[in-house]
Amino acid sequence: MEVQAQGPLSCLQTLREVTDQEHNVVALKQAIKDKEAPLRVAQTRLYLCSHRPNVELCCDAGQFRLVSEVEELNMSLAVLREKLLEAEQSLRNLEDTRMSLEKDIASMTNSLFIDRQKCMAHRTRYPIVLQLAGYQ
Repeated sequence: MEVQAQGPLSCLQTLREVTDQEHNVVALKQAIKDKEAPLRVAQTRLYLCSHRPNVELCCDAGQFRLVSEVEELNMSLAVLREKLLEAEQSLRNLEDTRMSLEKDIASMTNSLFIDRQKCMAHRTRYPIVLQLAGYQ
C-alpha cells in the first residue's frame, strides 16, 4: 500500500518539475530573442563604421568598443543557447521519467485489481495453512 501511495506523489512532483522546466525553456528562448536585436544593431553599426565612404579605415576607440560589444553579445548568446540545450534535454528526461512513472502506476493499479477482484475470491475458498495442518 505504501508503494501505491508514493507513485502518484512522485508523479505529481515530476509534473511540477516538468512545468518549471517548460517555464525555464520559454524564459531562455525569450532571453535569446531579446539579445539578438542589440547584436544586430551593434553588427550594423560596426559594418557601417568600417565602410565609410571617402574616409580612411582607422581603428579608433569607438570601433574597438563596437567590436568588444559584438563579442560580448555573441558570447552571451552562446551561453544562453547552451543553457537552452541543457534545459531542453532535461525536459526530455523529465518527460521520459513521467511516462515511466505513469506506466508503473497503471501496472500497479492493474495488478492490485487482479489481486483483489480475481484472486481474492479463490483465496477465500481455500482453507488456511493452520486448518490444513490440523490445528483448528
